[in-house]
Amino acid sequence: MVDWMRGGFGVLLVALAAVLWGTTGVAVAFSRSSGLTYLQVAHAMLLVSSCFLLLVLRDGVRRLNPYLLLYGILVIASFRILYVISISVNGVGLTSALIYVAPLMVVLYESSRRGKPPNITELTLSLLAFLGAYVATNPELAITSSSGFLIGLVLALTYSATLVIPRELYTRGFNRNEIVVQSTLSAAITLTIVVFFTEGLTININSMPYVTYGGVACMGIAVILFYEGMKTTNPVHAGLITTLEPAVSLILSRTILSERLNPIQYVGASIIIAVAIITLIKRREEPQRT
Repeated sequence: MVDWMRGGFGVLLVALAAVLWGTTGVAVAFSRSSGLTYLQVAHAMLLVSSCFLLLVLRDGVRRLNPYLLLYGILVIASFRILYVISISVNGVGLTSALIYVAPLMVVLYESSRRGKPPNITELTLSLLAFLGAYVATNPELAITSSSGFLIGLVLALTYSATLVIPRELYTRGFNRNEIVVQSTLSAAITLTIVVFFTEGLTININSMPYVTYGGVACMGIAVILFYEGMKTTNPVHAGLITTLEPAVSLILSRTILSERLNPIQYVGASIIIAVAIITLIKRREEPQRT
């Protein structure tokens, strides 16, 4: 019972992080309307989150470690850059859908790690999660080119790394604050260099409220919740739960941005929510896996 409460609380923290991530789309939309590009928005939010995390988790930089800095550069920063590249090739909707191939990747990785066939329930849920994300974010049911699909798969692979690597980092003895602060800081520095040599550094006063919200809530508080939850949540369940993000994004787009939604998008969001609920029930019925 105690183990389930710890693990169940961890899953709930991951779910809460996904809900906060789902609000990113609105902040990005308002930031974009102020004149920033997608890459500039990602960079600005990372800078804000770095300052916020350094302020509230000061002990996160007492023990600088190259593993954590590389994790930020190779995984966190790469994910942001690949996301922007994928948008330019696949569009926002299809990019958002392709990210959620990640839960399937995690299921296959975990099965190979355990030396056992994939769990049928987890395999089915991961396929349903992708289907839900696909129709929710891509109501035209568009398909992409082979190069666009490859970019999307690499993006999903990078995202799946953020689900798998935290367990390895905790096993190595790193604490949450070190992981969060150092990876975010190195990612922000990386994006600063990339933006400087590509689109140029800029300050946009009109976008500050939205960038600040995105940096503090979506890339600050949400990341703290996620890594705290990953202490007791296995990567498969985390991957399935984080698909709540596009469902939340859709709801907010409808209520705040007054965007009209296609009926099929409601179907997709319903599938995503159903997968999340089943995952929570499944987590309650199963012992903690490591």
